[in-house]
Amino acid sequence: MKNIVILGSSGKLGLALADYLKSQNKIFTDTCINIEKIMSIDFLEENNINCIINCVGSTKEREYFYHSNFLFTSYLSEKLKEFDLKLKRQFTFIHFSTIGVNAPFMKYNFRGIVGNPLKKVKIKYNPYELSKTCGEYNLKNNLIKAENINTLVIQPSSIIFKNSAFLRKLKFFILFFPFKLDKSLSIPITPINFLLNNISQILNSKLNQTLTIKKIYKREKINSLFQEYLYLNFLKIRVPDKILKKIITSLPDNFIFTSLKRILIFIFIL
Repeated sequence: MKNIVILGSSGKLGLALADYLKSQNKIFTDTCINIEKIMSIDFLEENNINCIINCVGSTKEREYFYHSNFLFTSYLSEKLKEFDLKLKRQFTFIHFSTIGVNAPFMKYNFRGIVGNPLKKVKIKYNPYELSKTCGEYNLKNNLIKAENINTLVIQPSSIIFKNSAFLRKLKFFILFFPFKLDKSLSIPITPINFLLNNISQILNSKLNQTLTIKKIYKREKINSLFQEYLYLNFLKIRVPDKILKKIITSLPDNFIFTSLKRILIFIFIL
């Protein structure tokens, strides 16, 4: 049994984690305890906390991107950096980020982006990905040299909950998409049960590195997710991948085409 703090416990992911882990662990949440108290070295030591899981983050409300995805993550990693100097035991910190921190939706590039303050470079990020990337950048800088804190950054794809709105949106798009999709085509998604099982395994294993980045998703075939799509597939025309990629790259990066472009890249390239 471990003593675990879950931050962002009022959100979908935080609620799911707390419910899943409570049977075999003692859970402390920021909905029951003041966050200033829960994030103090005294609280951690008095309750023998083994792990903090950060689920704080906004995915849809742009007004909260700066605070939830960047400012809070930066504050939290700075506090943990201070704790590292006082802790006399090994401690685990798990932070939920997103596969989008490397902006794969806007460019076909999964390599980390290195910022150079002396060189002006355009980076095509959407506001959500930018806020998550900036928060993760500070987190890495603050904790990469920690001696007693093992940090794990989780980068899931779209997290699929029961009755997922994302899958409904994707289903609607595929049904009305005029071009034929290959039956073997697969997309990267992160079902919530798959994610929870991975977190449980991580908690029961030993981290050997100070800072680890782990992508958690699995590929599901389109025809297994949307079986009714197959009935309309024969009515559609096939477009070669090269032409489709040219169509995607030719779409401008503005608010009118951004959503369409992201879905096309998610389905055909990601």
